Amino acid sequence: MKILLVAPVKDDSAGLAQFPPIGLGYLATALRDAGHGDVRILDCILEGMDFKGFEDYLRRWRPDVVGVNSWSLSVREVRRSLEIAKTVDDGTVTVIGGPHPSALGPEALDALPCADFAFRGEAEAGLPMLIDLVAGAPGASPEKIPGLMYRRGARIEANGQVFEEDLDSIGPPSWDMIGPERYALAGSLVRKHTACIITTRGCPFPCTFCSAHLTAGRKIRTRSPGNVMEEIRLLHDRHGIKRFVVFDENITLRRDHITALCERVISEDLGITFELPNGIRLDTLDIEMLTLMRRAGFSERVAVGIESGSPRILKLMKKGLAKDEIRKKVELLNRAGFRPIGYFIIGFPTETREEMEETIRFARELKLYRAGFMPFHPLPGTESYNLLVERGEITRDFDFSALATDNIAYAPEGMSKEELERIRKRAILSFNLRPRIIWDYARDYNSFRFALKKVRSVFLRSGAARKSAPLTGA
Repeated sequence: MKILLVAPVKDDSAGLAQFPPIGLGYLATALRDAGHGDVRILDCILEGMDFKGFEDYLRRWRPDVVGVNSWSLSVREVRRSLEIAKTVDDGTVTVIGGPHPSALGPEALDALPCADFAFRGEAEAGLPMLIDLVAGAPGASPEKIPGLMYRRGARIEANGQVFEEDLDSIGPPSWDMIGPERYALAGSLVRKHTACIITTRGCPFPCTFCSAHLTAGRKIRTRSPGNVMEEIRLLHDRHGIKRFVVFDENITLRRDHITALCERVISEDLGITFELPNGIRLDTLDIEMLTLMRRAGFSERVAVGIESGSPRILKLMKKGLAKDEIRKKVELLNRAGFRPIGYFIIGFPTETREEMEETIRFARELKLYRAGFMPFHPLPGTESYNLLVERGEITRDFDFSALATDNIAYAPEGMSKEELERIRKRAILSFNLRPRIIWDYARDYNSFRFALKKVRSVFLRSGAARKSAPLTGA
């Protein structure tokens, strides 16, 4: 049986960096381990493929099953990809997985009539079982497949999710299919000799704006240091990888995990470095941990989620951080030799203009080397999204394609999206047009190139709304 795992066509405005689809890589490994060897990964973005190119690919290879990675932002592109798969061969079995169906549950499958099946959460256990079902294996039934959502007459059934406790048992991704050396984008984290890895899954924190737990669960689970190092050595030796972008949500939450991993990296002495684009929790940090991370090759540039300078908004976000603790931990990062990058959210529900200004002042007060002022995005399935739907500020048919990184998809009541965009632009200029920040950009050519891309994305586009991706055609 021929199985195609797809990172679909995506609109150019969806983001500045393209990362290897390691989630599909994990699924490919699970399928191979279960004896389903005729598997391919197709990254349409990497291949420069439009919908016509995708259709041509399907007509050439004729897969029996097409699985599409589905982010809320790209739901229109996912819909079109599924339609194409069914047009090429109505007998093709179509499956969606990833953040969007994990967040919306049966509602996601209901909105995508060309999808036969969907998975919530992790699918390494469930997808091989689904392929057995499609192949007609004796004893296979949809009710037994963890995380599966499927149609039964007019109803959509949803099985319970299962999160694998032993992460060492489900990897590494099929890097031979992905080809990490092919991914490079000037000015971003993804450059030559770079690959992405994860060492933990799960997030126990209750942040109301975040959807990470919907895909990976609340419980933090860790890979063993030896298992992580096996993957690092594979990437280093076979693919020439020297920089590792760690996608963990909470790599520093388990102190024993990050300490053991750093000690193992130091003892192996491979001359590698690490980046942490998703950031680290400030309240998990201490000077000994940070010093060890620097010795192990973690980049001096590290992101931290600060989110707001308003105590009221921080409380509404359930961030669990006070401003005094934020100040102390940012100072600690600097003392340990890091150059922290602060992430902030502008336009959180009920946030006032004065509270936004308080966030801007707080960002300038802290010793940060970069700051990202992101518009609030109502991510499906989050507590914030559900409250906005309940209050009627957004509707269930919300256009998720508006959730592009730099797009204003929502503004608090009493404020227009245009005004919120002006405030955000002022925040960016207020933080960056200072001698210390300008000098730092001048010292770092790669960051300067990435900053230019951001300037074009934020300041040189018209209107506050992203243009919707086409539903038909290329």
